[in-house]
Amino acid sequence: MALPARTGALASVDQVTPGVHATGRTPDGDLEPDAAGVEAGEPEGDAPDGPAGPLDPPDSPPPDGAAVAEPGRGRRSRRALRGPGLRERRRLQTRTRIVDAAAELFAERGFDAVSVVEIAQRAGVVEKTVFNHFPVKEGLVFEADPPMRAALLDAVRSRPAGESVSAAAGTFVVRAMSGLGAPEAAAGVAEMARIIRGSHTLQVREREILGELTAALAALIAEETAPEPGELAPWLAANSVLGLYAALLELARDRVLAGVTGPALSAELRARGERGLALLQFGLAGYAKRR
Repeated sequence: MALPARTGALASVDQVTPGVHATGRTPDGDLEPDAAGVEAGEPEGDAPDGPAGPLDPPDSPPPDGAAVAEPGRGRRSRRALRGPGLRERRRLQTRTRIVDAAAELFAERGFDAVSVVEIAQRAGVVEKTVFNHFPVKEGLVFEADPPMRAALLDAVRSRPAGESVSAAAGTFVVRAMSGLGAPEAAAGVAEMARIIRGSHTLQVREREILGELTAALAALIAEETAPEPGELAPWLAANSVLGLYAALLELARDRVLAGVTGPALSAELRARGERGLALLQFGLAGYAKRR
């Protein structure tokens, strides 16, 4: 999620909730025409990196027989070693101002009541610049490919021999969600809960992202197991794990909004998560039998 992405560690809000900052790309993955993120009026091309220093001597003719480097390649290589250039730093600074402005406005008035024009004005940029970074408004809250996706799939791929998908993915979910009780995460959970629950648009988008996470996990399971056409097991396993994740996320939001944080919340999330994981691993046959 974009707004509370001030927390760190694996179990922070941005790592275990459905989205973080968007990337300024189109749905097909291509960069937007102005996705470099510079504001209107900025010059095109690489920004200068400053005068050459002791390690950047003037170009000189190569010795006889030496390969001639492609023009500009050495300069680009040195620039890459020195880290982001001025243009990239400006882009990141602009992006941060936009995200911070959106966070403030969404917290004050709610997602649906805030326009992109207002976000641009608060951030001190033009409206086009906001869309260069975030092609859709929901991108200020959710990213279509959050860190949660990669971390969950990695947990499944790296599981030891003999461990099931539900055990590996479920254990990752329970451990990660238990971290939402940490004080540095609680404020972000509460902020996002208010914003998302106050917007039907964001609730729909969150469900879409959960569906995409489920599909990604199901595809990985199918890749490993090579099921027959029409086999339901990969989808059932993936939906079970992501159902546990969604349930724990909503529980964390409920508790944080009720003022429960810290070790008490972490313990409750862990206990309820482990109970849910046990049901996934050992079956639901004995659960909720009619008396």
